[in-house]
Amino acid sequence: MELRLLATDAERNTYRAGMMEARASKGGKFRETERSRVSEIQLTFARLYGVFDEGNPNRLLGGFSIHCLNEFSQSFPIPNLNHLPPSGVYEAGQLWALSHEAALALRKGSMILLGLLQAQALLIYPLIIPRDISQFYKVFKRVGPPFELPFAETVTGDKVYMQAMLLEGDELRRQVELASRDGFETRRSHTLVRFLAPAIGGSGMIDRSKRPSLIMEQELMRTGTDN
Repeated sequence: MELRLLATDAERNTYRAGMMEARASKGGKFRETERSRVSEIQLTFARLYGVFDEGNPNRLLGGFSIHCLNEFSQSFPIPNLNHLPPSGVYEAGQLWALSHEAALALRKGSMILLGLLQAQALLIYPLIIPRDISQFYKVFKRVGPPFELPFAETVTGDKVYMQAMLLEGDELRRQVELASRDGFETRRSHTLVRFLAPAIGGSGMIDRSKRPSLIMEQELMRTGTDN
């Protein structure tokens, strides 16, 4: 498998199209408000990484956005991360995948990448209401209470809530070691990472979810991470 930085306008447009395809395949239960620009900020200014199968290197199978907090700030003021240097904290978001296999590869590739970047913490914002996605991130710790998302609503106009979660310290190092134990290859200042595809059902990484539908639920929103 390959994890690639999508740097050109054409590549970023392909990313957006793939994300829309993934969302359309499941249908949406919530949406960003008309005036929200949170997703657009991430899709425009964050680094976008896509996962590809080397057997079909032009087919984008999924991706995520990632940015360091010394590049631009976290999406929401919760949590307070003043105990960590901004240069060591990364926020991931805009996760989508066309298949369960692609989702597993994204998890493995993202952990390898965080190790290469010498990250000290990974911040995510999974949805908690109307559907609790946070329960699938068992190795992350919850930071603070759930909070209302002012930039989104359900299709019926109800409120949407998210939960800030953090992976840091020994647990982050363990996840990086798990992802890296089969070996990997990196090129061009980590803009390309090659690694073996994870075995289905054999990964102990991140949320340990085995249901493709649950993974696809996380793609619908695009604000923060795995929404």
